[in-house]
Amino acid sequence: MIMKTFLNKVVLAVGLLALTACASTFRSEVSTFHELTSPGGERVLVTPIFQENEDSLEFKQYANIVAGHLAQYGYKSTGDSEPELIAGFDVTIDDGREKIFVRPDPFGGFYWQRSFWGHGRFHRGFNHFGGGFGYGQFGAFGGFGHRNGFGAFGSHDLVARTYYTATLKLELRKPDGTIVFEGRAETQTRRKDLPKALPFLAAALFKSFPGENGITRRVVIDREAFAAKAAE
Repeated sequence: MIMKTFLNKVVLAVGLLALTACASTFRSEVSTFHELTSPGGERVLVTPIFQENEDSLEFKQYANIVAGHLAQYGYKSTGDSEPELIAGFDVTIDDGREKIFVRPDPFGGFYWQRSFWGHGRFHRGFNHFGGGFGYGQFGAFGGFGHRNGFGAFGSHDLVARTYYTATLKLELRKPDGTIVFEGRAETQTRRKDLPKALPFLAAALFKSFPGENGITRRVVIDREAFAAKAAE
């Protein structure tokens, strides 16, 4: 009985540590494809990919965040001049997907824990942005697999939690429509709060910009350090 109680405390402690780690960091999957060697300091116009978002106050705020990151890499505002590059961006958050967890009974022994996603697919195309340059559809991506873990057996509960997928997409084009960069940052969040997620998605996408070509990488951001830097 003493050993069982001790093992249950260990299981609970490990679970709490995992939750704390997730709460203190922002995790994102970042994919980049480009023909850039290094940022060249060009004049850039930042604009939503979809024309219907051009007058949106929300998207103007997002555009300022994207422009701020571009400026850190030497890109300049167009001012009254013609742009040398056009940065088209889009931000989305889906309607959520339930993830099922097996929650252990703290008075049980050991068990195998399993969680799993439903399988879905996200696809969206576009043919305009900014000054009206036409181009074709952009990407498709979707579902997540399942994951197994080790915990405690005995009685247990099934717990359903809803996770939302927030995505920032960015592409850089020359005025003639030639694309030189496209990237995507994606994260899972418990809250459907795009304004809160966007600054972290932008920071993840621009980390080590432009990144390796044709690579998807995991970017982890410390939330406290990010907030402290933003307050400077």
